[in-house]
Amino acid sequence: MRHRMFGKKLGRNFDERRSLLKSLTRSMFTHGSIQTTEAKVKAVIPMVEHLGNIIITKEELTAKRELFKILQDQTWVNRVVSTFKSVFGEQNSNFTTIQKIKRRYGDDALIVKLSFIKTIDFKAPKVEVVKKDKKEAKKASKKASKKVVVEKEKTVKKIKEAKKESK
Repeated sequence: MRHRMFGKKLGRNFDERRSLLKSLTRSMFTHGSIQTTEAKVKAVIPMVEHLGNIIITKEELTAKRELFKILQDQTWVNRVVSTFKSVFGEQNSNFTTIQKIKRRYGDDALIVKLSFIKTIDFKAPKVEVVKKDKKEAKKASKKASKKVVVEKEKTVKKIKEAKKESK
């Protein structure tokens, strides 16, 4: 009987299990969804839901501290908190959904996708650098270097002429 037994063991000892759950939670808040076995998803859902609830209901500093325990990157924590609050607003729970994907060949384990109910993009917007700007910058630097070379040649000629005149 499993009376008063908490959670799933997942075939791991305490440290390995804690590390696995942190890693899955970090991936969830990094990519917005994860694909893994059903047992692992059922084990990580309470952690993700709890962190989502903390982000929405607690003060911002408390939420950032709790999330930093998992993500370990302050800029990412700030981005996740702001994005999560803007997307979910006043919703306090039920942030995740499970979708069955396939059976894994070999051990026939059920692979599922855990994702947030609403589409979230935690990644920063990409800044595109225009190639023309790079080319123009190279041309400008080449022109500047050519001017410096020409000026050096002119000063060298002036010095040589001054030496000839002095003799």
